[in-house]
Amino acid sequence: MKPEPAQRILVVDDELAARMMMQATLEEAGFIVETADCCTRARELFRQFEFDLILLDVVLPDGDGYELCREMRAQNVDLSIPVAIVTGLDDLESIRYAYESGATDFITKPVAWGTLPYRVKYLLRSAQAMAKLSVSEGKNRALLANLPDIILCVRIDGRVSEVQAGVGVQNWSGWYHLPEAENHTYLVPEIYALVEECLRQALAEKNIGYLEFQWSPDGTRLCDWEARLVPQNDLEVLMVVRDITQRKKYENQLRLWGNIFESSSEAILITDIHFRAISVNKAFENMTGVKEADIFGVDVLAIGIRFEGASRYREIVHQLHETGHWQGELLNKRTSGEMFPCWFSISRVLNTAGVIENYVAIFSDITEYKNSRERIDFLAHHDNLTGLPNRILLNDRLGMALAQANRLHEKLGLLFIDLDRFKNINDSLGHATGDQVLVEVAERLVSAVRTVDTVARLGGDEFIVMFPSVRDESSLADLTIKIRDLLQIPFSINNMSLRITPSIGIAVYPEDGKTGDELIKNADAAMYLAKEKGRNNYQFYTPSLNSRTLYRLTLENDLRNAIDKGEFELHYQPQIVAATGEVDGLEALVRWRHAERGLISPAEFIPLAEETGLIIGLGDWVLAEAVSQIKLWQSRGISLLVSVNISALQFRQTDFLWKLNKLLAEAALTSSVLELELTETILMDDTKNSIFMLNRLRENGYRIAIDDFGTGFSSLNYLRHFPVDILKIDQSFIRDLMIEKESTAIVESIITLAHALGKVTIAEGVETEEQFFWLQSRNCRMMQGYLIAKPMPAEQLEIWMSDWTKQTHRLFLPLANKGMK
Repeated sequence: MKPEPAQRILVVDDELAARMMMQATLEEAGFIVETADCCTRARELFRQFEFDLILLDVVLPDGDGYELCREMRAQNVDLSIPVAIVTGLDDLESIRYAYESGATDFITKPVAWGTLPYRVKYLLRSAQAMAKLSVSEGKNRALLANLPDIILCVRIDGRVSEVQAGVGVQNWSGWYHLPEAENHTYLVPEIYALVEECLRQALAEKNIGYLEFQWSPDGTRLCDWEARLVPQNDLEVLMVVRDITQRKKYENQLRLWGNIFESSSEAILITDIHFRAISVNKAFENMTGVKEADIFGVDVLAIGIRFEGASRYREIVHQLHETGHWQGELLNKRTSGEMFPCWFSISRVLNTAGVIENYVAIFSDITEYKNSRERIDFLAHHDNLTGLPNRILLNDRLGMALAQANRLHEKLGLLFIDLDRFKNINDSLGHATGDQVLVEVAERLVSAVRTVDTVARLGGDEFIVMFPSVRDESSLADLTIKIRDLLQIPFSINNMSLRITPSIGIAVYPEDGKTGDELIKNADAAMYLAKEKGRNNYQFYTPSLNSRTLYRLTLENDLRNAIDKGEFELHYQPQIVAATGEVDGLEALVRWRHAERGLISPAEFIPLAEETGLIIGLGDWVLAEAVSQIKLWQSRGISLLVSVNISALQFRQTDFLWKLNKLLAEAALTSSVLELELTETILMDDTKNSIFMLNRLRENGYRIAIDDFGTGFSSLNYLRHFPVDILKIDQSFIRDLMIEKESTAIVESIITLAHALGKVTIAEGVETEEQFFWLQSRNCRMMQGYLIAKPMPAEQLEIWMSDWTKQTHRLFLPLANKGMK
């Protein structure tokens, strides 16, 4: 270890023997000694050297030691240099003069030479201890000044000897007052009455006392306070008071969040006036990984400049000098090398003279906050499922692209893409599978476009692709065909191969719209045209499409009021036994007789009712109307089974069976009068619950039919477990019967399958004798279609029934006999 340098001592004495004796004694003890025999020589040496200790005689030829001591203290403000007056005088007056002149101690003559070195060493150690204590007090003042506390030294009788208030504490002078005829300040009576018992107990037990109380320092607003009373001696405590009004107010919230934030706290860094670190707290060490010993004395301003640049920190320092406070975000660095953002609050600390003494920085790691804000910002502008831009971000990009297109006189293309029959995937395979399809669709679309293009998801299965700077409609059509072909490639989801086709509408700026909203609206209208033209194609927007869009919106509005206006009516289509011509039942089909548009096809309003949820109310009306008609027919002696189509939304209602039973009970009818038709898609969506519901319906006596059989995604494994009675062969297969060999094979397979499973088949859409004879020869049990009768109102049906019964043997049997040849 490198030895410390020798300490230098100045000896001032006019007696040669005394000077020489002191010099010899102290040099032998390892000190460097300079001597002076008068005030003049002492001044020269004092200017020439820095001394660690001064031994000063009182009586000198050109002055006295008291005045020389005052002069030296005035020239050097460092009060830590000890000065000892050496004098033969030992009266109290001399000692008083010595201390008033600034002396630290005194040594009387004759000097005890043997103990002199030890006395000198004691004086030097005392001076060093006082210097360290001064630094410690400076650090404590810096910390205390930034705490939100009022600190008072209070005697047992309430007398206040010292007060310190932290930054932001207001009205703290209201805590004490100076009574008349008194030279000391006291706690105000209201406060003393509140704390007296705790104060006395703390002094008596020599323990820290704690209490909470309410008091208004300004007489207007009652505040909550906490006080800690720390005994200093037998008669005085240090009372630390803090305003806890806000803490009380949010105490419940803090308890709720306590588990989350219980281990978090802010880091504190204290520096000197040159921004050299002098103290940090544990949170600082935990946050940065830097220990206090490693950062002590380090210029933290220089470190910050390396992270943020000199101009940023010049601004911070300037604001600290101007206002005393700065808040903002700064980069920080861990010992691992990781950079992380922090929120800083930096304040300057002034001493009693108003001079800057320290700076205190309080900061917290805001990495998680910033990541959360970035995630929130992303979700606000992107689709949560696919990560594509949402409508908000699309509109923003579309606005900028349109401004550029207008400035450069360019075209901009917009594609509105809807996935055909995507609802079938959700209904039959579940939403999880549907979500996977949407994610893969998004990936394919992104892979098919340029980086300057935008692919966005509006919601559901609707996507937008924006092409800025397109040459012409021909190039836009080529891009659209590329996207369509890419989406037609089968999707492999959960080991299943799924095929998706898109319907695409195209709008072009500036011909089809000048704003983003106009282009999206017109591309949407073109997409609906693509669906009307058979799906899996694209259509460019034409002005006439606006009227079609308006028609659809008007139709939806009218549909919402149609039930109340009594515009719906039921038509009935007979179902006959193929072998005998006997009418086995009727299918109830809803018709909408619009007040202005006349009879509207179910193909127009049923899908619209399903999209808008109006199908539930419409379905309830159909059931009620059918039951009412059955009741009327029974009163006339006509007993017929009526088949009613049930929508997916109706079937999934928890009270569906209850409402059905209630409806029949009120009409005094049994469940045998109704047959419920459900599609494959409805049953395959959540098969477990479907089987449960079908069993309950069967237990209640209802006959169940699967409508449009062969067009859905039925699993033969599930089909054998479905408690259904009838399979209705979809009319699309009957239409191509004996024309398309695939349709013929499918129909024949369905009939064979139905027989094997013990179920009845009904062929829908039978329109020709050839179809009838072929189905009859394959043992299809029942027929329904225009060859027999069109759907008709109840009154017309009664007339038809009478005629059919009379003509069955004349008209039907020849057909049957012809088919049997």
